[in-house]
Amino acid sequence: MTRQLRTEPSIPDGARVAVVGAGGRLGRAFCDALAGRATVFPLSRRELDLASPGAIRKILGGLDFDQLVMTAALTAVDHCEDEPEEAHQLNAEAPGLIAGICEARGARMVHFSTDFVFDGGKEGPYTEQDEASPISVYGASKLAGEQRVLAASSRHLVARTSWVYGPHRPAFPEWIVAQAVAKDSLSLPAEKLGAPTFTSDLVDMTLRLMFPAGGEPAAGIVHLCNDGSCSWRDWGQACLDLAAAAGVPLKAREIQPGTLGDIAAFKARRPVNSVMSTARYADFAGQPPRAWCEALAEHLSRSGPILALREPALP
Repeated sequence: MTRQLRTEPSIPDGARVAVVGAGGRLGRAFCDALAGRATVFPLSRRELDLASPGAIRKILGGLDFDQLVMTAALTAVDHCEDEPEEAHQLNAEAPGLIAGICEARGARMVHFSTDFVFDGGKEGPYTEQDEASPISVYGASKLAGEQRVLAASSRHLVARTSWVYGPHRPAFPEWIVAQAVAKDSLSLPAEKLGAPTFTSDLVDMTLRLMFPAGGEPAAGIVHLCNDGSCSWRDWGQACLDLAAAAGVPLKAREIQPGTLGDIAAFKARRPVNSVMSTARYADFAGQPPRAWCEALAEHLSRSGPILALREPALP
């Protein structure tokens, strides 16, 4: 990829974008961002069954799109350990089939992948050139999906991201605030490192890669996360600090340091370090992503941390 000037995405008149996974957090964010700027074909789980190759061919064959954004996946990490065949179908075979359909009609595809493709043993951020070596069924299924998508066309884009949160559906920030309201003490792993990613920023970064102001759209693998890194404990503490400043009545104000081994409910292994370098994106876009702490503050101030207390969700 070559460096571009700092500009907004240049979405051409008549752009037609299919969004697979439109009912999810990221898919809804794409639909919102593209509304009024492109013709959008939102495909939720109800409209497109990723477990049915026949349904995929039929539905996509009836749509006139030139770009497809694949946000749908089986992301329940521990469930994937129990159901590896389902994980492989939804996270590998379905994206591969969709990628082939896109290539046959001359459409580009953006497929979202995960930091779980890495084993977590590296010191420092992972780059796109680092070897992927997943340690869970989920990570292996997502890596297989990457490989199938890129094998279908060199024009397709695989965007790896991590720790995604945002409007429309509760995620980790809402969950940890709800926990702090209900409990007197909390702990989170202090050794688990990564980068929180705000859906609004993730969509903006992706659109810059899909619709650059000059030159060809990005292709291959790119890491898309907010800038910087933190531990799960750091992320949770930042959420509580912002919630407290907003007046949320917290019982627990400070999160104690724990370890991944303390969480007995986890079946799948998690990479200890899954920080990913975004230098390739910054080179293309001409600017780095926004800092994770700045994006988090905007999210909690925009939606109000108290909203999360309605439907807390585990991270």
